[in-house]
Amino acid sequence: MLIQAAPTPLMRTRDSGDYTMNSGSCLSTSTMAIPTITGSSAALSACSSSNTSAHPASFTGTQICFPKRQDKVKKRVIWGIEVAEELQWKGWALGKEVTKNLTLKNLSLKIQKMKYRSPKTKFFFTVIPQPILLSPGITFTLPIIFRPLEKKEYVDQLWFEKAEGMFCVDLRATLPCHSLTCPRSLQLPACAVGDVTEAWFCLENVGDLPTFFTWEFPSPFQILPTTGLLEPGQASCIKVTFHPLMATIYEIQATCWYGEGSKQKRSMQLQAMAKCAQLLVSIKQKRPEDQDAEGFQKVLHFGSVAVGCTAERQIKLYNPSMVSAPFRIEVAPDMLAKDHTFSCPTTNGIVPPGEKKFVSVFFHPETLDIRTIDYLSIMPSGCASHTLLKVVGFCRGPEVSLQHCCVNFGWVNLGETLEQTLWIENKSDCTAYFQFAIDCQESVFDIRPAFGALVGKARMTLHCTFQPTHPTIYSRRVTCLIHHQDPLFLDLIGTCHSDSTKPAILRPQHLAWYRTHLARGLTLYPPDILGTMLREKKLEQDKNGALLIPTEALENVSAPQYPLISPMNEYFFDGTSDIAIFPPPVSIEPTDVDFGACPGPGDPNPVPLCLMNHTKGKITVVWTRRSDCPFWVTPDTCDVPPLKSMAMRLHFHPPYPNCLYAVELEAFVVYKVLQNYHNIEEDCTVCPSWCLTLRTRGHSYFAALEPHIPQYSLDAPKLFPAVSPSEPSYRSLLLINKGSMLLTFNLAPQSSSDISLRPSSGLVAPGAHQIFLICTYPKGNAWKQHIFYLQFNFCPQYLKEVSMQSREEPLHLKLDTCKSVFFKPTWVGSSSSSLFTFRNPSRLPLEFEWRVSQQHRKMLAVHPARGLIQPSESLTVTWTFSPLKETKYLFRVGMWVWEAGLPPDTKPPATTHYMLRLVGMGITSKLSAKEKELDFGNLLVNSKQSRLLVLLNDSNCTLYYRLFLEQCSPEVMDDSPLALQMDRTEGRMPPRSQDTICLSACPNRRSQYSWIISYSLLSHRDNKAGEKQELCHVFLTAVYPLLSILDVCSMGSAEGITRKHLWRLFSLDRLNSYLERDPTPEELTYKHKPDPHRLHPSEARLQFWSSTDRGPALCGAPGPEEHWSSTPGLGVPLPK
Repeated sequence: MLIQAAPTPLMRTRDSGDYTMNSGSCLSTSTMAIPTITGSSAALSACSSSNTSAHPASFTGTQICFPKRQDKVKKRVIWGIEVAEELQWKGWALGKEVTKNLTLKNLSLKIQKMKYRSPKTKFFFTVIPQPILLSPGITFTLPIIFRPLEKKEYVDQLWFEKAEGMFCVDLRATLPCHSLTCPRSLQLPACAVGDVTEAWFCLENVGDLPTFFTWEFPSPFQILPTTGLLEPGQASCIKVTFHPLMATIYEIQATCWYGEGSKQKRSMQLQAMAKCAQLLVSIKQKRPEDQDAEGFQKVLHFGSVAVGCTAERQIKLYNPSMVSAPFRIEVAPDMLAKDHTFSCPTTNGIVPPGEKKFVSVFFHPETLDIRTIDYLSIMPSGCASHTLLKVVGFCRGPEVSLQHCCVNFGWVNLGETLEQTLWIENKSDCTAYFQFAIDCQESVFDIRPAFGALVGKARMTLHCTFQPTHPTIYSRRVTCLIHHQDPLFLDLIGTCHSDSTKPAILRPQHLAWYRTHLARGLTLYPPDILGTMLREKKLEQDKNGALLIPTEALENVSAPQYPLISPMNEYFFDGTSDIAIFPPPVSIEPTDVDFGACPGPGDPNPVPLCLMNHTKGKITVVWTRRSDCPFWVTPDTCDVPPLKSMAMRLHFHPPYPNCLYAVELEAFVVYKVLQNYHNIEEDCTVCPSWCLTLRTRGHSYFAALEPHIPQYSLDAPKLFPAVSPSEPSYRSLLLINKGSMLLTFNLAPQSSSDISLRPSSGLVAPGAHQIFLICTYPKGNAWKQHIFYLQFNFCPQYLKEVSMQSREEPLHLKLDTCKSVFFKPTWVGSSSSSLFTFRNPSRLPLEFEWRVSQQHRKMLAVHPARGLIQPSESLTVTWTFSPLKETKYLFRVGMWVWEAGLPPDTKPPATTHYMLRLVGMGITSKLSAKEKELDFGNLLVNSKQSRLLVLLNDSNCTLYYRLFLEQCSPEVMDDSPLALQMDRTEGRMPPRSQDTICLSACPNRRSQYSWIISYSLLSHRDNKAGEKQELCHVFLTAVYPLLSILDVCSMGSAEGITRKHLWRLFSLDRLNSYLERDPTPEELTYKHKPDPHRLHPSEARLQFWSSTDRGPALCGAPGPEEHWSSTPGLGVPLPK
């Protein structure tokens, strides 16, 4: 029984005693493969059965065998008798008798009578022959005995005789042998180049011995298993794979060797066809921006996408061919794999014939305000061709703004509280996370809410509260940190009065004056000194009221103004670090204090602080302290002399055990003289207070206890943005506390020293978030890794490693073709072009400029000569070569590259120079005609005829030509069109090619026409035609139908008149001269249309009548002296 996925039905044949398959096994001589889809290839079944076998899904070369099948006795019906065709003896031994029964059955409806003869040889015998009578439906069994004496094959016949005739049954005894059968041919389905198809067939052992087999086959076919062993009657399922590398029709022969010494063979013809796969790439739901201006590749434009969001677009792959088209999609290699903002999850697949497949491409930007470009290559199997898809996207971030940049609380009495509102708005459509960098619980200013998330196109109201603790001037510039956006700044100012102390009232104008004084170096002087200098004319006031130093000796030098400082630079270089834009008037060290573990029972030792006064005036320091704060500074108020320092102490007293503590303390520093408004004579000398902040933290966990496990999420980028050389690079990070308990953080000491993270420590409430800003100075063109660690909840086990990379972007381009451009040979006076492609591998947009020397500009041009190339973009420029003489040219052209975005008329600080080698050759050439003389032959007047003029370009360059037509004869009448016209007069001929011009002739009078066709080669440089040169001559003869009398004869009663007399009698010479004349206009009323099917001469009969008769008149009547008499029956044979 054949083992299959589903049982095969079995049946018993009549009286044979053998079991056979209803499907007929696998013994057909030619088998057609039936394709079934398995994975990426077509699996094929070659078994010629009605029930398709289920083959395994995967095949690793293991031989699949079918069990032995019993021999089947083939039977036939002769004259109503069913009998076996042949009896075979197998597996016999010498000296032993083997008996087989021959069965005869009467299938007819009458009694059958027959007799038989004994076999001729002595090795086969049976019972003594006797007549056999078989009634309808009766079976007769005749035993036949085989007695071998030698080890050889025996053949004999047993004859039966009936009234209708004789028939025989073959008797055969065979020796054990090796014999395998397989299909003579196997047709595999069509396959794409580079793809794989499969087919299956059965190899069966029909011999008597176990047989080893080995297959030999050429490429691109493969047969599995290649070798194996088959027992007698066993069949093996063989797989044939077809992996073509060329598109052609394959007809090859596979050979199976078997038997003793593998000397026997069985051949099978393998037939398959390989075709090139073809994929048509288009964009689903195409937008207007999905097109490239230069048309070099398809463009998939995502438009503007919010940072951190993912946009999806689809491309359509259509397979117009008749084979399945496997394909793969590759993203162009970038400078760093982590920087891929475009992704295509479908890296490979199959498009069935005539079907289409949609592939998704995703854009996930992470860098703000960057136009990102990348390239996808869609390659069908075989890599014969590929489609380059340019993907473009722009990243947009939040657009957060404040209603006001300053909140002025005015003056308030000690113990009172004032509140004002302003709104914060997000004009973008993406969510914005914001946070004000202020500890509202430990400050005189309070902003509610201090953090939050603004959805797109939303506005939120902020409540600002002022609750002073001492009578003094308060001014604090609060930073609003925004994830994926530069920070904003909010100035909070107010003045507190008490019964005994009434400082000068601070107004927003004082902040503007202070910034101007800061740029002019006047903020280190107290107001009293500035007032004195103003009175003594050592200082002046500008048009805005700010103070300035007189510059009489330098009249053309304007007073310094406060510079335009980027928000990131202002935040990082505010004077709290080693680098500052302006030196701080007052500083404190340290600015970050960690008490660590303070479980008790006593308070930890105070930490010494040092406050330094860098000004030239006495200052007053006021610390803000809430009653329940576990941290405080002593003394809380003090005066510091000019250019002196003051020692202070920071105390920590945790009120509860097993708790985390982290606060930001603030102190306000003001000139002593400002504490009484009576001391201020000039309002422009009023200086705002300076706010000092001190971050401190600690915890009260015992050593045996560990803080709770932090639960958070951290949105951290992998790369720093690209910046100009020597410029800092910034990124923002977002930490969200997803737990239900407080979360403290601090920058671990083992972090990289070349980065700056702010804030470096702090506390995050449950459900709140913390925004970090990180800064570094990229150095070197190689990627550098920056690793820093965030420690949470004062526990060394709770470390988060963050790795980022940066580099100084190189100002270089990647040029193709080894910096060389070659032009094809060009005709002197014409032009040829060549494309040159270069790519920007950096992450900065670059500007470039080609500089062609003045002496070469007539011969060499480039478009565009200057332009902008975006990061990762490939740009193609067109070089045009116009030789001036016949020679070989070698040019060297420079290209300068610098960073884009510089102000106009600004010299680039750094440029990169490239040299490009261009090679061209100028040659001279000419056109020629295949036929120097073109003859139209005879042509009827006012009829049309066309001929083709073949032009030849035997040179190695492309020629642009213009044709001219000049009529030589007859003379051209004024304003009359030429009788010869050309379908076009200009064209372009590639090297070693030919072109055809259609000439149409239509003569309007009978004459001999001749024309001269000349040409001139066109110059693309000045759009002028060169010298005219003769190309060919054209001839034409314009004629009317000619009727002439060639012979004359008499008939009837005038039969006796001679031909000569008749010719003279009728004046036929004069008649012929009349017939040769041009027709008159009246005679041209009916135009003659020649019959192309009648090319042989024709005969016409002319009947002549007397001029007095009323019969038809002759063409061209005779003169007065002429008289033609007519005779009945006179005929004149005429040619056509």
